[in-house]
Amino acid sequence: MDAKITAAETAELLGITLQGVHKQLKTSGLAYEKSQNRVYFGHETAKYLFKIPFKQKIAAIQIVKGGTGKTSLTHSIAIRANLYGARVLCIDLDQQGNLTQAFQINPEENPVMIDVLKENIDIKDAIINFSPGLDIIPSRIENAVLDSTLMIGRYALDRVYKDKLETLKKHYDLIILDCPPALGQSVAAATLASDVIIAPVTPEKFCLSGLKITSQELSSLENNYHKKIPMRVVLNKFDSRTSLSHEVLSTLIKHPIYGENIYKSYIRASQEFPNAIAKGQSIFDSLKSTIAKEDIDLLTREILEIKEPSTKRVEISLGRLEEAVA
Repeated sequence: MDAKITAAETAELLGITLQGVHKQLKTSGLAYEKSQNRVYFGHETAKYLFKIPFKQKIAAIQIVKGGTGKTSLTHSIAIRANLYGARVLCIDLDQQGNLTQAFQINPEENPVMIDVLKENIDIKDAIINFSPGLDIIPSRIENAVLDSTLMIGRYALDRVYKDKLETLKKHYDLIILDCPPALGQSVAAATLASDVIIAPVTPEKFCLSGLKITSQELSSLENNYHKKIPMRVVLNKFDSRTSLSHEVLSTLIKHPIYGENIYKSYIRASQEFPNAIAKGQSIFDSLKSTIAKEDIDLLTREILEIKEPSTKRVEISLGRLEEAVA
């Protein structure tokens, strides 16, 4: 995997000319590469150029519905955030370990969350460095007993993950937890440890039911533990050719609760996500401009609360929303 960001993209975000970026690269002796007359670089150079004052954040990506693209979103958002200079930690809590596989990590060689709990292993020892500024705590099938372990051990759900993540938070700008598509003790603990819940919704009727159950469970946890946990909704796999996509988006925007908490950026349906992961890559390995990269970029900027993209791109994003619900 060789994720990269171009000098042209950097110039747009910084509000300077492409020549200005090239000058900074050369005068500061920063690492970069060139292909087909396009200059690009990775995390370390981006971190130096952007100098973004990130608001440290823990986000759990979850919804009670499989197939919504939680893992693909986690993978892509983490990599894009890292390319803006953010220090990112991904935590795979799903026993299927799809995120672990996407990063091509062998979980048999490293502790996972169940080992941290049952064997009292320091959570720092479960962290694997994937690339500069991007780490992951993997998962394997043994994480299937996280729920029963938390219940039998009578762990305090509002502290068990939170206390461990608090020891890590100062080292990262963004910690993302990829949760299994179900309710349970582990997902509840992840919820209570997070600053925001990101719920991906796909254009399916049952997905709205899953969102409703997720929202109800979140409200229950807030009441029981006297804590406010914001939930943001992102529409994933939107296909403008289908009436169901427009119907679901319209329902979300007009909903009295979801409408106020939906990200203005949504992710259009694209084969790029599964294709990249199947090749052991990310959608940002290529220098080619694509809708998948554009959508993830806009969403990542919203999540990180960093500078808005150019006026033109904001208008495109808002225009798509208006067109979708028309």
